[in-house]
Amino acid sequence: MTDFPPPNSPHSAVGQATHLLTHLQKVTQALAAVRQPDAVFDIILGDALDALGAISGVVLLVEQAQLQVAARRGHDDASVWQAGDLSGRRPSPDALRLNTPLFFPQSGDLVAAYPELEARTGGVAAVASAVLPMVEDGRPLGVIVLDFREPHSFTPDEEHFLRTLAGQCALALDRTRLSDDLERQVQDRTVELEAFVQFTEAADGETDVLALAGRAVDVLSVLFPGCTSVYYALEDGLWRAKVYTSDLKAAPALLSTIQAGIPLDTPVFARPLQLGEPVFVDGWNPEREQLPHTEAYRSVAVYPLVVGGTVQAMFALGSKDTPRWSAHHRAVFRSVVRSLGLALERTETARQLAAQNAELRARTRALEGFAALTQELGLSTEPEVLIQRSLDLVLSLLPPGYAVFSQIVGERWHATALVGDMRKPELQAAMEAGFPVGQTPSLDLPHQTKEPLFQDHYDPTRDIAPELVEHLSTVATLPVLVNGEVKGIFSTALFSVRPWSVADQAVLRTTVYSLGLALERVGHAQQLTAQRDLLQASNEELEAFTYSVSHDLRTPVRHIISFGDLLRRSLPEALDARTERYFGIVSKAALTLNTLIDGMLEVSRASRQPLKAEQVRLDRVVQAVIQKVEANQPQRQIDWQIRALPMVTGDVELLRQVITALIDNAVKYTRDREPAVIEVWAEDRGQSWAVLVRDNGVGFNPQYSGKLFTMFQRLHRQEDFEGAGVSLANARRIVVRHGGTMTAEGQPGAGATFGFILPRAPG
Repeated sequence: MTDFPPPNSPHSAVGQATHLLTHLQKVTQALAAVRQPDAVFDIILGDALDALGAISGVVLLVEQAQLQVAARRGHDDASVWQAGDLSGRRPSPDALRLNTPLFFPQSGDLVAAYPELEARTGGVAAVASAVLPMVEDGRPLGVIVLDFREPHSFTPDEEHFLRTLAGQCALALDRTRLSDDLERQVQDRTVELEAFVQFTEAADGETDVLALAGRAVDVLSVLFPGCTSVYYALEDGLWRAKVYTSDLKAAPALLSTIQAGIPLDTPVFARPLQLGEPVFVDGWNPEREQLPHTEAYRSVAVYPLVVGGTVQAMFALGSKDTPRWSAHHRAVFRSVVRSLGLALERTETARQLAAQNAELRARTRALEGFAALTQELGLSTEPEVLIQRSLDLVLSLLPPGYAVFSQIVGERWHATALVGDMRKPELQAAMEAGFPVGQTPSLDLPHQTKEPLFQDHYDPTRDIAPELVEHLSTVATLPVLVNGEVKGIFSTALFSVRPWSVADQAVLRTTVYSLGLALERVGHAQQLTAQRDLLQASNEELEAFTYSVSHDLRTPVRHIISFGDLLRRSLPEALDARTERYFGIVSKAALTLNTLIDGMLEVSRASRQPLKAEQVRLDRVVQAVIQKVEANQPQRQIDWQIRALPMVTGDVELLRQVITALIDNAVKYTRDREPAVIEVWAEDRGQSWAVLVRDNGVGFNPQYSGKLFTMFQRLHRQEDFEGAGVSLANARRIVVRHGGTMTAEGQPGAGATFGFILPRAPG
């Protein structure tokens, strides 16, 4: 230690400050080089005593909520600075609690502040004292105490020096502790690594769970000689010993207890199960831990093994010699059992992967078979063939067994289709003869609930004639639904014990569902064929009737018009107004009837005319229709707004009639608008084109939109707007023949939008 001039030598305040600063520099340099706490105490106490002329010093450190004496220097006989807890009112705890130095400069100051201190410690207080707290990052480390033989007035420079000294000491202690912790961690990690390597080498390639546990027991027996190791598995709500060290054979009572099973609420097992981490018990007490026959042990460790996200096993280690678990031994135990846990996770992952691969292969086979079945179901129209192919598919994907389709005939379940060998001819005969409905649960239940019944462990005593089905182990019965009703029961029976997996159930459910749809399709197809034949005959009769009536009406209508004109010319030139009105009504009615006949013929021709599919440029068709309108009504002023129109597939002449009907309709109902605005455009709707015509005419009430495309239906009076109500109905027939639909939107006085939607041509 460097010699410094005594503090009482005659120097100025500046000299004293320089003197203390020099000490601090020396202390800081010296502390930077030390790595052990004892060296820190030597430097701190030595320089503090020398710098201020103190007679003694002590360092008290916080350890496990207690203040312990770490170092003393100088006179320490009967010192009041002794070890103690951090509670109560004493100088050291108070300085730490307040994080503030306490100075007692005059004789009696310390005793006056703490009257019970001397009596409690058995020591005598010094004349003057300073208590300096050491706190690092808000964490109390301890205190430095200096005692003086004479009264000592602490100058501001001395107080600053002591605070800085305490801070430097706290930093140095924290650094040495970190260094010690790091060294211990390195040692522990080295031990863990060695234990991990030993276990890994022993368990390399092993996939059996109990064999892995045995490897861990062997490794721990080498690392902890004389200790007892036990691997417990969770079975039926108890921890049962499965693998253990051989020393337990000499303790039959304990071995019998742990093999029979330990309850989950046993304290030493309940705590790690709750915490999800290992528990180390020092000073083992069999009564407290509720584990009899374990009096020979002094300490125990239990490690919970998590597999698949849940605790499924426990590993316990008991020592008969060591009452406390050292950090080293804890690290070794953790490492080996953690390695066992990783190996168990690996084994479980491998098992799941193998099961998933098997499941995937089963699903692949099922999908391939189902694809073939689906194709056949779509082609065949014979219900018996559909049922037979479904039974064949299911049986080809499952272990040995048979598949049968049963239906109710009268009051009995009869097998109407069967695939596979039942191994008992009498069983097949009984099935063909039929089982009573209501006495065969395997068939009755799915029929009643309309839900599948999967029996992993088939009980033959529950069905009729158990002596015939006692060789069956696994059975599934599924209802085949057609239009929501049970058509029959699809049954599959296996001779070997094999729980129905997710893939099995998916295959059966999908096959039975598809079979039901196919049977439903066949039934619908038969009904539709009959309906289509009837409808075609009705349409042919209706068209023939319409054509015949239309032609038959032509002659009387012509007679009415012709003879009306002859009658008018045969009468005197001057007729009264009433007679002229009567002649006008007859003529107008005849012309209207003639228009209706034309419309009927037009509809009949549009219905009977074969479709000539070709590429139609709608823009050209629209332009041609507009030119015709402008030629027929040159007096009309119409603002035509025509946007881009697509090319579609259809009959050009029939589509021209549709567009003519829509544009004529817009022209008619905008005759009172100035200006009249008519828009024509198309919308791409993915799989179809929509062609729309919008006008600003009189519009219509949307509640009557359903009548717009019906023959001879009108929404306006004849005297307001002429027409027979045929063109839109005819347009609808044409569009429907093209596979499309008509649309109409409107509001009274706000115009209307009519259009048609045609499907896109494939390709």
